[in-house]
Amino acid sequence: MSHRKQPDRRGSYVIAIERTDGTAADLLPLAQYLSQVAVYGCDVIIVDGSPRELFEENRSVLRWVGRHVAPRRTHRHEAGIDPVAAAIDFASYEKVIVADHAVRYSEGCIETLCALLDQHEVVVPQNYLDPLPWWGAIEAGRILVHRGIEPSGDGGTFGFRRSAVRALRSIDSHLDAADRPLHRLENQGAELYSAGDVFVRREPPRLHEWLRDLPRSASAELATPLRGAFFFTLIPMSLVLAMMGGLGIAGSFTLAIAIAALVLAMRGRIGAGDFFPLRTCLCAPLWVLERSLSVYWALLRKLRPAMAQAAAAEEQERASARVASGR
Repeated sequence: MSHRKQPDRRGSYVIAIERTDGTAADLLPLAQYLSQVAVYGCDVIIVDGSPRELFEENRSVLRWVGRHVAPRRTHRHEAGIDPVAAAIDFASYEKVIVADHAVRYSEGCIETLCALLDQHEVVVPQNYLDPLPWWGAIEAGRILVHRGIEPSGDGGTFGFRRSAVRALRSIDSHLDAADRPLHRLENQGAELYSAGDVFVRREPPRLHEWLRDLPRSASAELATPLRGAFFFTLIPMSLVLAMMGGLGIAGSFTLAIAIAALVLAMRGRIGAGDFFPLRTCLCAPLWVLERSLSVYWALLRKLRPAMAQAAAAEEQERASARVASGR
């Protein structure tokens, strides 16, 4: 009896999902893409942290395109699933690509990323958004500003060598929303290579998803003291200048920030013009405005549990005092 030869695998492609609403039919576009990734020569692994009943629904769609598995307890943290820990345990190949549900690799990008992993421990390609609604253009402005400062991906997808990262298993697996796996690998000494000339398409979120995730995205700024301080002071500084020097001084300050963001975005667009329309540079100042507001939203979300705990403790003290006075 003849045996059909298995195709050579470039590596493992790991994606983590958690569905809390919708139907399994919503996963069909993702399943179609993952089936193509398997054709490209990747071992596809879907780590599904959805509740049990939704997990089984998802399985009916996803088991045909890859290995559909539940995360282990050690793969979870308060922000969700740690894809790096899951990939180390589930991946069968040395080269691993981690991606979220919105990333769409071409075969050429996978081939290039795997080739770069022969020389580097962690490789971070450049994401771009397509299609480009107005909120997607603001996100593209963010990408260009960061690219203008220092070319690097945003962590939505990256590749790593399993043996190199496995040596970093002393990493604490308890992450918060701001401590992304890519940042954690860098902090633990992994060698990161920013592949700024490898462009991987990313589908923009829906408007309600973008709005919902703004505080989480802004939390990344709080994790970096200098950046957090910059965004925290923009609005107060504008108000102080308006009160002390008038609207003209405040307007000049705001204009200077907008021009700086525009210049950085134009710089970041160099070498990426085919993937970022010129209008995305004009959205860079809008992103600065959005982020200067979102950091306060993110801070409020961080403080809310502590505030609720303090209120509960105060109420308990009052109840104890009432009981004591009634004796």
